[in-house]
Amino acid sequence: MSRKARDRDTPLLTPLQSAVLLGHARGEQPSQIADQLQIGVRDVRLHLRAVLVALKAVNATHAVGIACARGLIDSSDILKGDPDVR
Repeated sequence: MSRKARDRDTPLLTPLQSAVLLGHARGEQPSQIADQLQIGVRDVRLHLRAVLVALKAVNATHAVGIACARGLIDSSDILKGDPDVR
């Protein structure tokens, strides 16, 4: 298998990276994300940094926009669970 074919088959973000990014997109604090995912706060920050590199984003907000545009996270998932958003 060629490298290009392998790269196409490899997901851009791991499930944990996607979950961390989704938590950030929802406005959750790193400690909240860490509690939900049962990982350390430092791990949350490391996963978010890896997301920035993978998506070539300048900051986490930019990463959320890129991930939504590429279909890596669904914008409707960002609003789920927030009763104040209508």
